[in-house]
Amino acid sequence: MANRVEGMTEKLQEQAMQEFCRHGYMGASLRTISENAGTTPRSIYTRYGDKEGLFSALVSECAGTLKDLIGNYMEGYAARPADEQRMLFHDEQFDAEYQGYIREIIGYIYDNWDVVKLLICKSEGTKYASFVDEIVSIDEKYTLQYIEFTGNDVLTSGRATTQLVHLLCSSFIHGFFEFVRHDMERNEAERYIVQLQGFFSCGWDRLFNP
Repeated sequence: MANRVEGMTEKLQEQAMQEFCRHGYMGASLRTISENAGTTPRSIYTRYGDKEGLFSALVSECAGTLKDLIGNYMEGYAARPADEQRMLFHDEQFDAEYQGYIREIIGYIYDNWDVVKLLICKSEGTKYASFVDEIVSIDEKYTLQYIEFTGNDVLTSGRATTQLVHLLCSSFIHGFFEFVRHDMERNEAERYIVQLQGFFSCGWDRLFNP
């Protein structure tokens, strides 16, 4: 077995980040990555198995952390008593907690900007291309759970359907990550998310509490 060159893994990941950022997963060249790192494509296959394995090495931890941040927050809210959950849109303490949660996510994204940019904008052709839709599924799951647990009649009354719930969750989550796609500065992104969340809160409130 050939000895691994010290520091080569770091060089490969550094060059892979640059190549994937420039050309996306589909357009990236393993030969270019390896040449710029001072090695051969064989080094990539030895360490990562294939091109997607290399991409995954760059984004998997970040993807998992974002899912955990979002899922754990929603799980925590879902554990509250039904009476508290019914006050979702009319509770100043909850609003303050929610804004803190949003700032935490935004902060994490900006602390890991290049990796998140790969995940959101450059992952077509990999399993991570469905990342945002997986977040949509989490949001949809807890929205439907909220409706059932609080006894809200939004579905049984016909004011909404499960398809509408899906479409609204999808619109919000895809809209949330637009600040990444548009390369917003952090303060601009924070303003944008507050406005987006305010818009959707009013709409959900009208559906849930006509």
